[in-house]
Amino acid sequence: MSSLDPRRLVLRNDVAELQRLAGWIEGFAQHGISSDVSFAVQLCLEEAVANIIMYGAARDERLEIAVELERNGGTLVARIEDNGRQFDPTRAPPPVVATSLEKAKVGDLGIHLMRSFASGMDYERREGRNRLTLRFIESTSPAPE
Repeated sequence: MSSLDPRRLVLRNDVAELQRLAGWIEGFAQHGISSDVSFAVQLCLEEAVANIIMYGAARDERLEIAVELERNGGTLVARIEDNGRQFDPTRAPPPVVATSLEKAKVGDLGIHLMRSFASGMDYERREGRNRLTLRFIESTSPAPE
């Protein structure tokens, strides 16, 4: 599997940018990425960026959200960086499971989905910026016999 140069996309904190993000990920996925990994990347990046857009800044504050995708051997690495409020999704508590359909609430599952679909997730706050790294295993080698 050949190595791709990292690709970078810079977004504004505007919900309309999610469509641009989706098209960018689809373009990257055309370089031989499986549909399962492409789906996981799409879901996780859209959740992460949507959370930054919705909660990362005061109403009229401008944010710059940078997204990078890089293939490193059999792993796809996604990095999301923003200059919004500090938030570490790796420390967020697991969602509360509703005991009935009537008690279930819509939303609040984005971080849970990211944890479920990414193979790894790391966070750091450096120089006033949130830096989230997500890893997706593209394939596994068969165990030696």
